[in-house]
Amino acid sequence: MKTTKRITVLFLLAAIICFSTFTIIAYGYCDTMSGPVAVAAGEALKTGNFETIQIWVSQQQQNQLKRRFDECVAVHQMGGKAKDLADRYFIETAIRFHRHAEGMHFTGVKLAQPLLTDVATAEKALETNDVKIITDILNKEIATQTKRCFHKAMEAKKHKDESVEARRKWVDAYVKHVVYDPGPYQQIKAGPQHGVGE
Repeated sequence: MKTTKRITVLFLLAAIICFSTFTIIAYGYCDTMSGPVAVAAGEALKTGNFETIQIWVSQQQQNQLKRRFDECVAVHQMGGKAKDLADRYFIETAIRFHRHAEGMHFTGVKLAQPLLTDVATAEKALETNDVKIITDILNKEIATQTKRCFHKAMEAKKHKDESVEARRKWVDAYVKHVVYDPGPYQQIKAGPQHGVGE
C-alpha cells in the first residue's frame, strides 16, 4: 500500500474512533439514574404531574408515554416493592423514549454518577447566566490538546527520514494532528447532534 493510501486509511480509522468516543462520552448523560430524564420521571410519579416528564419526549411519543404513566402512577401509589418496580419501569421507558426522540441508541439505564466537568459547567452556566465559564474551559482544553498534537507531529517530522519506524511515528503523529485539530471546529460548526425537537 502506498504511503498516501496508508495515511488516508489511518486518517479515516482515527476519525471514526475519535468521533465515536466523543459521542459515547458526551451523550451518555441522559441515560443515567442521576440524569435529567430520570429525575423528571421520578418527580412526575411523585407529584402525579405528567407535564414534568412530557417535555423530555417528542410530540409523537407523548400519548404512548402518558398511557405508561397512568399505569405506573396507580402502582406507584401502592408503595413498597410494587412502587419500586413501577418507578424503575417508568424511568426506563421515559429514558428509552427520550433517547429514541434524540436519535440515539438506548442501551439500558446506567447507575447514578457524578456529572462530568463539561456537563456540570454547562448546567452551571444556565444557572448563573454566564456563558464565559463554558468558553473558558473549551478554549483552555482545545489549546492544550491542539498544542500537544502539533508539537508531537513537529517532533516526528524532524526524524521521519531516519528509518521506517521513524516514518511510522511520523504518520501516527500526522494523523492524530490532522484528525484532532479540525475536530472541535467541525463539531462546533455542525451544531448539536441530538435533541427532542427541531
